[in-house]
Amino acid sequence: MRSMDPLRGQPASTRLEFSRWYRQAKLPQIRAVAFLTMLLYFVYTAIEQHVAQDHLGLRLLAHGLLVPLSLLTVGVMSYFEAWYEHMIRLLCAAPVGAVIANLAFNCGNADFAYFLPEIYLCLMWIFTVSGLALLQATLTAGVATLLLLLATLGEALPPGAKLLHLGWILASLSFGLLSAFVLERAYKVTFLHQNQLVLNANLDGLTGLWNRACSERLLAEEIARAQRYATPFSLIMIDIDHFKSVNDCHGHAVGDNVLREFARLLRSSVRAVDKVGRLGGEEFVVLLPQSDAAQAMAVAYTLQQRIRQFAFDTVNSRTASFGVTQFRRDDSPQSMLDRADRALYRAKAEGRDRVEAL
Repeated sequence: MRSMDPLRGQPASTRLEFSRWYRQAKLPQIRAVAFLTMLLYFVYTAIEQHVAQDHLGLRLLAHGLLVPLSLLTVGVMSYFEAWYEHMIRLLCAAPVGAVIANLAFNCGNADFAYFLPEIYLCLMWIFTVSGLALLQATLTAGVATLLLLLATLGEALPPGAKLLHLGWILASLSFGLLSAFVLERAYKVTFLHQNQLVLNANLDGLTGLWNRACSERLLAEEIARAQRYATPFSLIMIDIDHFKSVNDCHGHAVGDNVLREFARLLRSSVRAVDKVGRLGGEEFVVLLPQSDAAQAMAVAYTLQQRIRQFAFDTVNSRTASFGVTQFRRDDSPQSMLDRADRALYRAKAEGRDRVEAL
């Protein structure tokens, strides 16, 4: 099932994010196809006026005005995100309307077979080039096919032509559905790979926490949010005490394992909304949205106790120093980091394993 649907088992938030991403990815295709199909319908109408024997005025109205106008509207609406849902409804209705017009004008006529290719092409167009999602295309093509079968399974075609007609319907639906399925699956795989690349670019390779660049970007976002909504926001900078001695006495492999254990301990000791990153070396940062200095100090003391009580692999016990600061209205990301760094330096200068605030 995962091979059929790469998003199967993913959280609802991921599927929703894919829907938004897929919509943006498809908009240029929808726009280009709508304009191109509109132009081709003008060509088709001109030819139809020389081939058809009846309903020339109505044919000109339907194929030369209404269908192209619908496609033009789809193309224009594709430039406005607020009109997206209406655009999709119109994009579903346009090919169904074209099929209805074809059947109304030609079903039962002697030259009906000459006009059937438009319907076969329309079915494939719905799936392969319209830009509709697989479910939308399937429902649209299903309605068009049902109308087609209801109109043609009677006496509209001779028996031999009817069998060939059913074969062409089957081929159109099969090729179209398969193409749409494979294409949408490729989009899902691309989306997941792209997300993984973005995630890898934002993660620290050793600890799995946010790396320095991402931590600074998250800090800037939290500052912007605090400025906009006038909510408190605090930051804790943490440094493992005497970490150099771990590498010197036990080797870098043990030091790396201590960093990984330390990272897991931090991540498991704060709220889900808090953001934990590694600034580099043995230095970490915790961003605490909607937390004032007193709340941040309480978090820092809790972390201090859990670090003291934790038994690290090989080195057993470790301590850490903490620098705490609260957001001020004129703060920039760098000014907050600098102030937390000064508080951390004070904690280390006062004997380490301390919590200081500025």
